[in-house]
Order: sequence, then structure tokens, then C-alpha cells
Amino acid sequence: MSHPGTSIKRVRTVVGVLSLVLFAQTACWLGYDVAERGVDGAWTVWTTGTPSGLSATSSLDLGLAALQLTAGWAALRRGRGAGGLLVTACAATVLFRLPVLWYLLLNSPSNPWFGMLTGASLDVVGLTCVFAVLVAAVLGTLLVRARQLENEIAEAEAAAEAAALHGGAIRPVKVTATASGAVLAVLNVVYIFRNAITAYRVGPHGLAHLLAGRGTGRAVLAVSSPWQWTCLTLLCGAGMLLAARRRPVADGFALGLSLFMVPSSFTDLWGASVAGTLFQVPAASGQNLLEVVGGLAMAALIVWEARQDRLRPLGDGIEFPSASTPLPGTGRTLLSRSPSAAPRSGTGPVPSATAPAPVPAAATAHGVRTADGGPAEG
Repeated sequence: MSHPGTSIKRVRTVVGVLSLVLFAQTACWLGYDVAERGVDGAWTVWTTGTPSGLSATSSLDLGLAALQLTAGWAALRRGRGAGGLLVTACAATVLFRLPVLWYLLLNSPSNPWFGMLTGASLDVVGLTCVFAVLVAAVLGTLLVRARQLENEIAEAEAAAEAAALHGGAIRPVKVTATASGAVLAVLNVVYIFRNAITAYRVGPHGLAHLLAGRGTGRAVLAVSSPWQWTCLTLLCGAGMLLAARRRPVADGFALGLSLFMVPSSFTDLWGASVAGTLFQVPAASGQNLLEVVGGLAMAALIVWEARQDRLRPLGDGIEFPSASTPLPGTGRTLLSRSPSAAPRSGTGPVPSATAPAPVPAAATAHGVRTADGGPAEG
């Protein structure tokens, strides 16, 4: 049986590679839109969401690609927050690729899912999404295994530290956990509120059709707004719980949500400002602005905290007894010795604790003098 430390290194490498495989699937279709429409045409698709014909990607894929790439890079570099980033990348990939599977299954020549729109092939894009979901499932399984190995290592290290040190410092509550939890809570309220308003306007039956996404998208990988809000409600709720309980993956999870939300919201704000509709849809603009500002604030706090932890001394928070501190129950210090201690063989008698220490001689230009200035005796 391999050592847990060796196994966790292998698992980290594998999950990093799998995250990069997910990034390759997303980047492939982003590149397809750029190749088919040019940079300006693809940017128009991502900022307006109303392409001519059927595109492969939407603005959400920009954030998903950034998340998958960062998670894979952090895992391979063993960077801070890699676990949380990988969890977010895995969950977001499954949640935002699953709808394409039922697009593929419910599509038929007599009743095309995207109507008369032509462009990217639903069959080809759908098959790559099946592959992405399978890879994400393997990634999730390995993340669970990695968590088990990390727990084994942590228990062994804790036992070793407990044997060497009796007690330890209590970790203080970090501002980052509170701030990220507050931002995610506000975003969660916004998503729930928007879904509730949509259900009130169109009714439960209409909301079900919107969640399914039939007739609402102009990109194969796009999802409907109610589905997006529902998924983000789940992700932000999980982030709130992790932040409240101060789990080790909380920072990485919040950073992953920032990477996922900010690119999409920024492109939506850009498109609305160019089209002059920024203030005509205050709910959408307010949500996008909150996602950009809140996401950047969370990312800045997490990066700042990481820099502070890197600069903090390794021994910070652990107090060691000084040489003059009395040892418990003895009344003696670390430098004192028991008067009755027997001398070691060949060392001679132990000097008395009250005997004056020998005075070192100081060499001068006129001869040898003692430290108090008197002449040295021959």
C-alpha cells in the first residue's frame, strides 16, 4: 500500500489534468465561434446574446473556461485554494453542461430544439458535453478520494504535533470568510428573488418551460436565465455554508465563483452599455454590477489574505518557553540544574551556582589587563 503523501500527490496531478481537459472542451467551442464569426463577431455574440444563427457558446462559457483553467493550474502548481477551485469547477461544469444533454435527447427532425436556427451542430456539441460530464464525474470522485487522503495526513500530523507540543493557538476568525459569506448571501437573495418574480409573471408552467430552455437560447451551450439563477443559488448557498463553517476549501470555492461570474457579468454590462439599455433593465444591470463588484472584492480579499499568510512567520501563534521561564512544578528554569546532579565522568566537580564566573582578560596595546582595568597577575 502506497504512502498517503505519495498518493495525494498523484491524485492532485490527475485532477489538475482533468480540469485542464474540461477547459479544453470549453475553449474548443469558444475557438469555434471565433473561427466562424471572427473576433468582433464572437465578441458581439458574448456581449449581446443575440447572434445571427446558432452559435456554440455564450458569455457563461468565458467564466467557465477561466474557472477550469485556473483550477487545473492551481492543482498542478499545488497552489493555495486549489481544492476549492476544483470543487467549483467540477460542480459548475456538471450544472451548466447537463442541459445540453436533454437538448440533445429531446431534439428531433420534426421538432428541432432550436427551431430553424442553423450554425453549430447540436449533435457534435452535445457529444462533447457528454464527455465533459463524464470527466467531471471522475473528477468529483477523485476529489472525494483526495479529501480522504488529506484527512489521513492531517490526523497523522496532528498526532505528531500533539506528542511534541501540549496545546496550540486558536485560529482567529478571518475577515475573508465573513466578507465572502456576506457577498454570497446577497447574491443568493438576488437569484431567489429574480426566479420568484419570473414565476409570478409567467406562472409555474411557464417557469418549467424556461428552466428546460426550449426556444429561449441562441447558443447550443447556453442555458436559460432561470436555470442559471437556480444553479447559482445552489453554488452560492454552498459557498455561504463553507464560509460560515470556515472550511479549508471556502476561499478557493469563493474565488472559483468569482472567476465564473465576473467575465459573464462584465460582458453583459459591456453589451448593455454599448446598446444604451443599461438603465432600461435595472434588475439585470444591478445583478450584473453586483456580481462584478462582489466577485472582484472577494477575489481581492482572498489574494490579500494569501499574501499575508505567505509573509507570516512559520512559528507565529505558537509560544515556546523561554530560558528564564520556571518549569511547572520545579521552580527551576531551563538553564538551571539540580544541585544534587552527579557530575559526568571525566568532567570534574560541578561549579557552584554562587561561585563568581572567571573574568576574561582583555588585550591592550601595553600588555594584558583584566576586564576591570587592573593588571594581570603573572
